[in-house]
Amino acid sequence: MKRVDFISPAARLEDALKQLEAAWIETREQWDDSISQKVEGEFLLPIHAQVRTMMDAVSKMSVKMRKAEQDCLHPRERNVTL
Repeated sequence: MKRVDFISPAARLEDALKQLEAAWIETREQWDDSISQKVEGEFLLPIHAQVRTMMDAVSKMSVKMRKAEQDCLHPRERNVTL
């Protein structure tokens, strides 16, 4: 049975968020006015919150999928590492 991998794509998204945050910090050193604050408030902060929410959901879903996969295995397969 092929395992479902939620963690790898989520980790790539989390890395992308970290890169975006680092780039934004550098940008804010040069661009700090009402427009930059609007960009941060309307776009960047919501993205951050959405990714964090998604990461929590992925973690919970991953645990549930591992349990479901284990429950669906034939008893002889349960001790075999896939």
